[in-house]
Amino acid sequence: MTRHFRISLSTTAVALLIVAAAPRASASGFQLREQGASGQGVSFAGISAGGSDISSMFFNPAALTRFDGTQLQVGFTNIIPSAEFSNGTANRAGSFPGHPEYQAISGPSSHGNAAQSAVTPTLYAMWSLSKDLKVGISVNVPYGLTTQYDPTWIGRYHAIRSHLETVDIAPTLAYRFNSQWSGGISFVARQAKAELSQAVDLGYEAWMGIKQIQASGAFPTFTNANPLVPGTEIVTPGSADGLVFVKGDSWAYGFKAGLLYEPSSTFRVGLGYQSAMSENVKGDVTFTIPSTVALGMHALSQVNPGSPALNILSANLATGTANGPVTADLKLPACISLGASYDVSSTFTLSAEFERTTWSQFKELRLKFSDPAKQADNVTNENWKDTTFVSVGATCKPGGAWTYRVGLALDKGAVEDAYRTPRIPDADRTWISAGLSYQFVKGFGIDLGLTHIMVKDSTVNLKGGTNPLSSDFIKGDLAGTYKNAIDIWALQARWSF
Repeated sequence: MTRHFRISLSTTAVALLIVAAAPRASASGFQLREQGASGQGVSFAGISAGGSDISSMFFNPAALTRFDGTQLQVGFTNIIPSAEFSNGTANRAGSFPGHPEYQAISGPSSHGNAAQSAVTPTLYAMWSLSKDLKVGISVNVPYGLTTQYDPTWIGRYHAIRSHLETVDIAPTLAYRFNSQWSGGISFVARQAKAELSQAVDLGYEAWMGIKQIQASGAFPTFTNANPLVPGTEIVTPGSADGLVFVKGDSWAYGFKAGLLYEPSSTFRVGLGYQSAMSENVKGDVTFTIPSTVALGMHALSQVNPGSPALNILSANLATGTANGPVTADLKLPACISLGASYDVSSTFTLSAEFERTTWSQFKELRLKFSDPAKQADNVTNENWKDTTFVSVGATCKPGGAWTYRVGLALDKGAVEDAYRTPRIPDADRTWISAGLSYQFVKGFGIDLGLTHIMVKDSTVNLKGGTNPLSSDFIKGDLAGTYKNAIDIWALQARWSF
């Protein structure tokens, strides 16, 4: 039974890295593309080619050379997601001869919106050291996720709460080499904070431990029979759900680089690259043990007085639910983007964007315990795939203070059907965006961007398998359907001096 408890701990702590900024992810995986209101209005089409303002430095540092003077930009994005679970079934892994009633996991088979809304900030500043040399700094939230489930739902052994928040601080340098070519680079410092909780079926783990003791033959008289209700057992699966909570944080460092090519005054192309970054999240795991565990152990002691098997069960429980430090490794993906903008006239611009995110680097989550002699690394296979984001947009400036934008995007999901979990029910997405700007005076304006994201319905079909030593066994099987959608609105203010 010790090993089973360790598996539950491993599964829980590893998962802290795939969850968790104040919003639910609105791009593939748990990526957040929402980094400015003007870009939001065109589904970020042409953002790597400079976009409409200095927020383009997030995607391509070289884009700063398109702007002059000293500029400041502050904004926020409100992400309003929906992820509703229905038609669910959940069963414990393993066989239950004589006790088929243990197979099904109890709880609601549907769940209302598990995705939580939140607001993410953006901050950009730029200074012109000369006509050709620009410096800047940006503060962004590039990855994030928050989902919250009822603690009694049928998927509680897979997920209850998942929360991640990341913050990037990126000083930037850009230089115009000549009238056509510019280059830029950013240093990125990223902080990640994560929280995660899920239920643990301690009743099932104890029940399996008792079966192992009985099968060993070392304690042939050890019994789990309930003397008060003949034909039933004292310890049963689902009778003692514990709660495990993991909290951790980390710092990681990387870079961005980019080129901007402007062959004419009306056409420009930009290429941006964001490096992969390795996170080493360090945290602590805390178990909450229900009172039914102590009651069950006491009842077992009454029908098995003085049995050494009780000491084994108690020791395994203590080892498997020990609070303490854990670390987990995760490699966040690299991104490469290509954007283009063409000024059809002085009042109308067409733009397009292509981005490739290397989520295939996310092959596994590796958990390390503080004492490897007792617990070896636990590895969970993820096997995500690279994703492609493609968008087109149009900007119209008819004259005066107003600017109008529309955009459309296709965003592929990163998760294969076989690996989708309740923590990240990712799927293919279609964006429809619109936006507008108003320039109050020469040095001050505001931008508003709106997006509705239609997310393809997705399925979860997780299997606990037949191996009791597997990290998925205790969580059991879970199947169901997710109906997803996301609404976004972003607002920002711009100052130039």
